[in-house]
Amino acid sequence: MKTVLFVPGFQESLESRDYKSTIDAIKSRGYNVEFVPIQWKRTTVKNWQQELEKVYSKYDVNQTILAGFSFGAVTAFMAATKRNPSALWLFSFSPYFAEDQDSKYMKQVWIDEIGKRRIAAFSKLNFADLAQLIKCPTKIFIGDKEIENYPIMGERFDAAIKYIANIKKVIVVGAEHDVADPRYVKAIAKNV
Repeated sequence: MKTVLFVPGFQESLESRDYKSTIDAIKSRGYNVEFVPIQWKRTTVKNWQQELEKVYSKYDVNQTILAGFSFGAVTAFMAATKRNPSALWLFSFSPYFAEDQDSKYMKQVWIDEIGKRRIAAFSKLNFADLAQLIKCPTKIFIGDKEIENYPIMGERFDAAIKYIANIKKVIVVGAEHDVADPRYVKAIAKNV
């Protein structure tokens, strides 16, 4: 039985939203799930990646799936560029890579919210180059309302489809930026 290492969204813990429903949907498909908490405070993407890699190093890559929501998806993606898992699942993949920072849809308030150090760390990450390192089957999920409300999320989704080989896309009708939305949970249970 494969294990899914699941990373939550930015500044979130298991209690931040109904992650239990999301995890139960994954478990319903016969997977073990380990929720990987991240120390978000005063850290950057490099630290998040290292935290996940510490847990991931205990598992056989052939029996492990990396998954994450939002910045957790970025964290899972970054770990997969170093050591490809058996699969990669990206839920609402955050758009903060170097290319994203030039998007007309990037809002200053978002940059201010995550801070200068995190933006500086992301500015060194070229998504197109990193995507070439992903060799495992990948699934990327996004809510259609998420694309509507945050067009930059749609740009990141489209870039992932373009640059990651062996990728399957899932657009969740009616869902916003919430992996615990019942529509999102249903799409996960159907497609993982």
